[in-house]
Amino acid sequence: MNKSESKYFNTAIKIDEAFIDILNKKSFEYITVKEICEKAGVNRSTFYLHYETLDDLLTECNNYIISKYFTTTKTKLIKNTDIKNMQLDELVLLTPEYLLPYLNFIKQNKILFKTYINKFANLTPTKRCYLTTYFILY
Repeated sequence: MNKSESKYFNTAIKIDEAFIDILNKKSFEYITVKEICEKAGVNRSTFYLHYETLDDLLTECNNYIISKYFTTTKTKLIKNTDIKNMQLDELVLLTPEYLLPYLNFIKQNKILFKTYINKFANLTPTKRCYLTTYFILY
């Protein structure tokens, strides 16, 4: 990764973390791009270089915080897996060693996850089921 790519990603992380910090203090509906930019120390144009809307930022933050969890815990990330076809030792989601830290992680970040689910609450039952599965598997 070259220096400009590193700066780009570091700026995105600053924006994500500023957003999460503000989200812990006020409702998503009342958060402004200006407020996030001030907290992150970036210009509005920089925000829009990274995200088109606050909804995009919410989605990115959700992905960022989940990937951060899996990176720090060294837990194997399971994607698009049919649990019926998994071997017993592959069912890491069902063991206390995996499940308890993950549930604690969800609890620690409940505001972000709750906001994400509420934002997309108008989804069809099928898509809502997929979203719930996303939080379990990812």
